[in-house]
Amino acid sequence: MKRVLFILLCACSVLTAGAQNKVGWGMKAGLGMSTWMGKDAGGSSPLFNQKVGVMLDIPMTWLVSFQTGLMWESKGASYSMYASNTEYDVDCNQNYFQMPLLAAFHVGTPANFDMVFTAGGYLAYGVKGKSEVEEGDITTSWNTFDNVIVDGKTLTGANRFDAGIQAGVALDFPKWTVGLDGEFGLCKVVPDSKTRNLAFFFTAGYKF
Repeated sequence: MKRVLFILLCACSVLTAGAQNKVGWGMKAGLGMSTWMGKDAGGSSPLFNQKVGVMLDIPMTWLVSFQTGLMWESKGASYSMYASNTEYDVDCNQNYFQMPLLAAFHVGTPANFDMVFTAGGYLAYGVKGKSEVEEGDITTSWNTFDNVIVDGKTLTGANRFDAGIQAGVALDFPKWTVGLDGEFGLCKVVPDSKTRNLAFFFTAGYKF
C-alpha cells in the first residue's frame, strides 16, 4: 500500500510540474556546413548552408521536454561530374522543410542559463534545389530533385524524402539560446548512389 501511494504521489508531482510549465516557442536560425557521407561520397566536398524556422518546446517533467517545429533547411555538397570527357565541379543544393522530433534534457547551472542536450530524429521533404556548374563564363543549372539529361545520359534527381538522426547541445538563457546541431541522414540522397546527408549548424534562437 505504501508503495502504491508513493507511486501515485510521484505521478501527481510529475503531472503537476508539467502542467505548471508552459509550452515555449520561438524562432531559430543556424549557419553551418553540409556535405554527403557514405560509400559513394568520397569525391564530395562541403558547402556553407543555413536553416531557419519555428521551434516548440513542450515540457514533460522539470528535466525533460519534447522539442519539435518546422525548419527551412539547405543541405548539399560539391561533387565531380564527367561530361564530354571533361570533369566538372557541381555545387548541389537541396532545400527541405524539416521537422525535428527531439527529447531535450535540461541541466541547470549556477549561472543564469541551462545546458540543454537534445537527441532524436527528423523528417524532411525536399521542396526546392539547384545544382549548377560553371564552364568559363557560362553557368548551367538545373533542379536538384528533377532528372536531367547530360550527353544523352539521364542523371537521376535527388530523393525528396529524407529522415535521419539529430543531436545537439545548447545554452538556454531566459530569452535566447545558442548551440550546435548535428544531423546525420539515413536515406539515400540519390536512388542509385549510397550517399546520405550530413550537416552541422551553429544556431541562435529567440524565445517569445
